[in-house]
Amino acid sequence: MGGRGRSRIVFVSGEPRTAGHIYRVERMARSAEAAGYAADIVAVDDLDPALWRDGEVSPAIVMFWRVRHRPMVERAIAEWRAAGAKIVFDVDDLMVDPAIARPDVIDAIRSMRLKTADVAGLYEGIRRTMLLADACLAPTTPLAAALATPFATPFATQCRPSMVVENGFDEQAYRASREAVLHRRREPHDGLVRIGYAAGSRTHQRDFAVAAPAIAAALRQHPQARLVLFREAGRGGDLVDITEFPEMAGLADRVEWRRVVPLSRLPDELARFDVNLAPLEVGNPFCEAKSELKYFEAALVGVPTVASPTEPFRAAIRDGETGFLAADQASWRDAIGRLVGDPVLRDRIGRSALHDVLYRYGPEGRREKLEDVFGRVLGGPPPRRVESLPRPAIGSPASSLPVVPEHDVILRTGGGRVADLAVVVPLYNYSGVVVEALDSVAAQSLGSLELVVVDDRSTDGSLEVAKAWMSRHASRFVAATLARNRVNKGVALTRNAAISIADAPLVFPLDADNAIEPDCLRLLAERLASSTASAAHPTLHHFGDRVKRRPARAWSPERLARGNYIDAMAVVRKSAWALVGGYHKGAFTGWEDYDLWCRFVERGLWSEAVPGAVARYRVHAGSMLKRDTAAAMERVVAAIRAEHPWLTVRAA
Repeated sequence: MGGRGRSRIVFVSGEPRTAGHIYRVERMARSAEAAGYAADIVAVDDLDPALWRDGEVSPAIVMFWRVRHRPMVERAIAEWRAAGAKIVFDVDDLMVDPAIARPDVIDAIRSMRLKTADVAGLYEGIRRTMLLADACLAPTTPLAAALATPFATPFATQCRPSMVVENGFDEQAYRASREAVLHRRREPHDGLVRIGYAAGSRTHQRDFAVAAPAIAAALRQHPQARLVLFREAGRGGDLVDITEFPEMAGLADRVEWRRVVPLSRLPDELARFDVNLAPLEVGNPFCEAKSELKYFEAALVGVPTVASPTEPFRAAIRDGETGFLAADQASWRDAIGRLVGDPVLRDRIGRSALHDVLYRYGPEGRREKLEDVFGRVLGGPPPRRVESLPRPAIGSPASSLPVVPEHDVILRTGGGRVADLAVVVPLYNYSGVVVEALDSVAAQSLGSLELVVVDDRSTDGSLEVAKAWMSRHASRFVAATLARNRVNKGVALTRNAAISIADAPLVFPLDADNAIEPDCLRLLAERLASSTASAAHPTLHHFGDRVKRRPARAWSPERLARGNYIDAMAVVRKSAWALVGGYHKGAFTGWEDYDLWCRFVERGLWSEAVPGAVARYRVHAGSMLKRDTAAAMERVVAAIRAEHPWLTVRAA
């Protein structure tokens, strides 16, 4: 990893061969690199501060994750601090209070036959390292609060800053998750509905007990239901001992046992689930501090989660929208039963969960979070943000998820890998020109492409034209999908449907009457690869009834306030689309792309201008802008200004 000429962060891992190391060290280091830092990772057993004493590479921050105190650690901290480094402590479980090392709080002491004194000693050692730090990080708010509490020991002098950096995923995990879905989709369906509990160790007996009665009821009520549990090799390797639960008596043949897999292969297992479970003991301080990672990992494969309403899960899940929170046996039974019996509900909740987690727990959101957190640790000015015009106090612009209309897949080809970029085409009564648009996509110099076309109930044969073209050109694309809305929904929601179908992390909306020059997508994608922007927009070449060239201009909220100058034809990060709620179908007909850019402004997102990339915009009397928007301009302007009061745009 590493690098020179940038502020350096050294990550010291106390448990380098665990899944937690991947979440809290490897992925954190990658996010730090994306935020502009150079990053190095070292196992605590290999710790040698001399490696970083050279002034050129002396670290600005040293972060200790799950590191137990020992004299060598204390010496290293003293040397690094003397050289000017800030010391940060990070832990992902409530392991800093020896007083909770009791079987009634830590069930692992009982279930794994641990010695209470050994657990208390471990917690004391980790706490002593924490007390040497300048600041603390944690994946959840309750855990951060515990780390900020001073303890009465010789090491404790004051409350230290304690900040939350949630667990999350990187692009590699996203791709692995979506490819697991693609592989699962290609397998024949066996008619079973799988309720999965992906416990990582045999430490969750009392957690499983929270949901056991509801699970047993679902298995008895639904013959097609199966419970998926995991086991390690060897005798006694079951991570859940179902013999402890009388409710499960007589249901052993309804349990499907799977081998424990490394984190890199977990998406393949989660993609087999239809319902994901995350039960925890509400009110138990150890459980209340646990991360909500089971939610976002299942969401990445489109699987809905039923979770206990601990504080982290309450903050993560919108009950009934992106998952279910089950506070008692009745709600556990209701949520599991509904999901097992209703595949449409499973699909809807799973898709909403996916859209919900893309930015918040993904690379873009974590980079943004670390910019703030590490900036606070170093005591410098806040990170420079793009100029923005905040939305007045009328609620968050990102409070809603994209609205995706019901649709049916007509044709699907490829599907083994995730492409780098997806071209998404909303199609309505453009049978005469859609082939020109699709030909321009096939001619792109960017090789790794996905194509998604969604027909909005065309009446002129557009669907058949697109289907014939896609059948002939399927081999050009990593994946190609043709879908059709069940009812006509308009261009905004049809774009949402197409983007929702796409698996690529980047999307490019292309209306069926437009086209793109051969290098357009490659140039836009290359610019985004080296930028923290959420989109990249090209030069527009008008053709048809009028010929004009409109060079791509730099992002400016002030200019956008006066009117839109960026077309929908732009490469957009799917995570950013999801964050701002996708395209909205409002009274601003034809200006849905303007509305999207306004919500980018309100969220502090921005687009990079790439003048060398060229998209072709067809000017003709039958376009939406000519047909609908121009005829109702005063109403359209009034509607978009009501939605974004900072706009000054006026009807021409």
